[in-house]
Amino acid sequence: MVEIRCEDLWKIYGSGTVALRGVSFALVDVSLVILVGPNGSGKTTLVRIIDGEISPSKGFVSINGLSPDVARAKGFFGVMPQEARLHEYLSVREYLYYLALIQGLNRHEAKREVSRIIDDFMLQEYASTRIEYLSAGFKRRILLAQAFLGSPEILLLDEPTVGLDPEMRAKLWDIIMRYARERGSMIILVTHYIDEVRDIASRVLLLYKGQLIFNGNPRELLSKMGYKYRVQVRLRGSKALETPPLRLHYRSGDVIEFYVVDEEELIKLLNYLVSLRDWVSEFSIDRPSLEESYLRLIKLLEGGGSGQHL
Repeated sequence: MVEIRCEDLWKIYGSGTVALRGVSFALVDVSLVILVGPNGSGKTTLVRIIDGEISPSKGFVSINGLSPDVARAKGFFGVMPQEARLHEYLSVREYLYYLALIQGLNRHEAKREVSRIIDDFMLQEYASTRIEYLSAGFKRRILLAQAFLGSPEILLLDEPTVGLDPEMRAKLWDIIMRYARERGSMIILVTHYIDEVRDIASRVLLLYKGQLIFNGNPRELLSKMGYKYRVQVRLRGSKALETPPLRLHYRSGDVIEFYVVDEEELIKLLNYLVSLRDWVSEFSIDRPSLEESYLRLIKLLEGGGSGQHL
């Protein structure tokens, strides 16, 4: 079981910039954590403090009861930064082997580990290719693969699938989540593709101007929208409707959007639409996205002040 505790974290840089403001949370035995927030919200600073790269100005972090420095020395972390320089004059296999040796594996262990990583991340075809000749997408894949060397207990991944095509993103998520299940690792994911992992994430942490403004599961974040379903109806012509059964709705021309709070309201609405079937040309039902919910929280804060927690 992996446990991360952050208590009253502040980070104030020498320039006076306040990157984190009293951030506190506990992650205990969770598999996938989404860390999200606008640019400049403190996400990268928080990740760098957790893995011991930098120290907080105030507060503390513990990793299974250890300081980040000690946890880092024990090989707890696998890190994929958003940007990093690869040794492009090496082949993929040589580069990963070099990193495995740096981590303390002996030659036999390093060869075996590198072969496993190359197989897992579908790099066999390019294992002997110098990195400089690979596309940007494959370089991102190598950055992601290197984080998994040595089977770390905590993976800190910063935008791991950015720049990859949808098929490759889906394959890599399969690899990442299989790894988490098989090895019991905790993954902290910084990403803008939050809906891509909404069904597999255990926790969402939302930072805004250095503050933690949301800490909960994806379902709780979705509830911030104030409705559970969105139903769009297109009418034939400009039919004047009787009062719809839902308070939350918006009409623009021949299109109406209904915002449905729960299943009971959804049934009422569907029965209402059946009564209008001669006037309904099409309709659709969808769920609000995590991205919409996240943006709504940000909008509420910007409209009502940055000191409130939701």
